[in-house]
Amino acid sequence: MTPVDKSTVVKALHDMSAYLQIKGENAFKTRAYELAAERISSLTEDLAVLVAEKRLTTLPGIGEGLASKIEDLVTHGKMAALEELKAAYPPKILELMTVQDLGPKKAKALFEQLGVGSIDELEKACQDGRVQALKGFGKKTEEKLLAGIALARRTMAAGGRKRLGDVEDQAQAVLAWVKQAPGVIRAELGGSVRRMRETVADVDVIASAPDAAAVFKHFLTFPQIAQTIGSGESKTSVRLKETDLQVDFRVLPDEDFASALHHFTGSKAHHIKLRGLAQDKGLTISEWGVFRMGGKSETPAKKGKAKHEGAEEKLPIVEEKDLYALLGMQFVPPELREDWGEIEAALAQTLPRDLVTLGDIRGNVHAHTTWSDGRDSLEAMALAAKALGYTYLTITEHSQSANYAGGLKLDRMKAQWDEIDAVQEKVKGLTLLKGIESDILEDGSLDYPDAVLEQLDVVIGSIHQRYSQDEDATTKRVLRAFDNPHLHIWGHPSGRLLLKREAVPLRIEEILDKAAKKGITIEVNGCPERMDLSAENVRKALERGIKLVLSTDAHSVGELKTHLPYAVATARRGWARTGDVVNTKDVKGFRAAIQRG
Repeated sequence: MTPVDKSTVVKALHDMSAYLQIKGENAFKTRAYELAAERISSLTEDLAVLVAEKRLTTLPGIGEGLASKIEDLVTHGKMAALEELKAAYPPKILELMTVQDLGPKKAKALFEQLGVGSIDELEKACQDGRVQALKGFGKKTEEKLLAGIALARRTMAAGGRKRLGDVEDQAQAVLAWVKQAPGVIRAELGGSVRRMRETVADVDVIASAPDAAAVFKHFLTFPQIAQTIGSGESKTSVRLKETDLQVDFRVLPDEDFASALHHFTGSKAHHIKLRGLAQDKGLTISEWGVFRMGGKSETPAKKGKAKHEGAEEKLPIVEEKDLYALLGMQFVPPELREDWGEIEAALAQTLPRDLVTLGDIRGNVHAHTTWSDGRDSLEAMALAAKALGYTYLTITEHSQSANYAGGLKLDRMKAQWDEIDAVQEKVKGLTLLKGIESDILEDGSLDYPDAVLEQLDVVIGSIHQRYSQDEDATTKRVLRAFDNPHLHIWGHPSGRLLLKREAVPLRIEEILDKAAKKGITIEVNGCPERMDLSAENVRKALERGIKLVLSTDAHSVGELKTHLPYAVATARRGWARTGDVVNTKDVKGFRAAIQRG
């Protein structure tokens, strides 16, 4: 039997949850499978060893029943409970769960009443007008489902793009493996991963070494390689297990490393403009270096390298900054290389020189605990934040309308305040701030009366429901929320879920104008499923003088650490400086910065 890897177990647990949701099981049971999938996904130990030693139940949230099902899969290659569920439904029914605005209850109704078991069948049922005839659907729902189907298809056809957060750990593991190869001098990631784009199609790894063959031999022993796609003297491409991620690995002489790294970092638009500048200076740029042109001479082309017609001299490029210096420019950090004005700014020497960094962040903002839908206790989150070096942590649970997420009714909110006070007494050196992530309700009001909100240190206002409003209604909803003097931070502004749910329709510039006028701070949410505000809109916010908060939206101890780099990267891509970010300040400065007026 082929060994069952971790990714197969994680997928099976997610599938169990999805099938049970369609079946109509209660949320606690379905959520247990999702939590188990998260636990298994984050394992650093060998899963097979845990199973063999009967230690699965030592993992938080995995009881005897779940452990038995996981053991069944790892040991026998099949999870009997999952196979039983699969047999009760069409083979493609889980496709329905990828359609925006189609939850498990509607998927269940569509299957039971119309026999819909795939995206194709759903599209046909909508086109025939059969969906709108169902109770609880209607014509508008049918139209939204057709739009959701189009989005799902675009996502599937997006060249296999994946969220950065889903592949970065594996990309870093590849890089670490390459750096262990004999003779490697330098090695780095390139492409969209290095530029910290929200989604990536593949991963580029560039290394320098005197003997490429020895490095490739070592690379091909990487345990996560599922398939070798192609291999040559300077490049090898493979596909990895778990993520199905393609890795293109290149090895060059060290004199070519900086040029190759720059070339394979991209973006294409950035490079095209640079090449034009280079030509104006009598230079040509490629992955093989920078050449000064002249006369009719031609440097002999090395094997595998493009010829440079009329090239006289290969100029030394030791670091990427040397390439930019030859063109009379400031160094352009990788995150800025998108042809969004960075070349013109670098020529004028006006690129930000103090882009925010991870080390600048002093407070961890936007955290959920077991008081709402978080997975770790308040004390555990506080201790973890302190261990990570933060000086303050905002506790911002979901609000009372968020029944789906265990939102706090007033009595529970006050009980939580008592626990915050008790934990504060135990955890010294970290300030705990009392807050809430208040739902922005359909009419734009916040989820508690002002008399409650005014007692809180931090109020984040976010939309979590009623995403179906049109642009005018959603815009007015947010604008009205900004009129509440107790709202400090606008949370995950677009509501997007990368590759799953598009941003809500908003007149973003009108909203940003009012945010600037009202003194609203805007969140750059580091959850890798969101990375929201987008980098483009970060730029627009900064142009208006709006302050940002880089948050984790952490629902576990681990997310306090792993989410923040994505917020920082998005802010950097939007040209945010240290002074633009309120949680680069100490707790006193942070509290002052988010106050209105």
